[in-house]
Amino acid sequence: MSDFPIAPEELRRLARLVEQHDLAELRYEEGSLRVTLRTTVPTLAVPVAGATVAAPLPLTAAPVAAGATATAAAPTGTPIEAPIMGVFYRSPAPGAPSFVEVGDTVEKDQPIGMIEAMKVFSEVLADHAGRVVAIPAENGKLVQPGDPLVLLES
Repeated sequence: MSDFPIAPEELRRLARLVEQHDLAELRYEEGSLRVTLRTTVPTLAVPVAGATVAAPLPLTAAPVAAGATATAAAPTGTPIEAPIMGVFYRSPAPGAPSFVEVGDTVEKDQPIGMIEAMKVFSEVLADHAGRVVAIPAENGKLVQPGDPLVLLES
């Protein structure tokens, strides 16, 4: 038995879950053990007797297609931000039309998408009016509070 509070196989299993499901963060709790895996920070933080032990996580990089440029001019506009963490959906149901598309005019309090958190779907409403210039949030991907979902131009 090791002094390390979690087996290395369990850490690898959790890291595979993060990678397989393209998660930004995974929190695991069992008794007094708490583990948080984040892909935005290339370490695994494990609290051990009041201290934090950090171990590197395997990160993968998406290849850049031949002839593509790594940088592009970012669209400008006022963002409608994610109010909560969850999975963002651009349409109310699979196969249904998106709430908004680039070029659409949006009114204040109009639905622009949905976020699923803990099997509960919540509409995201526009907090201001404008024309949609970009939709940086990907359909079916995890978003964090404050992430820009849609950019509007007044």
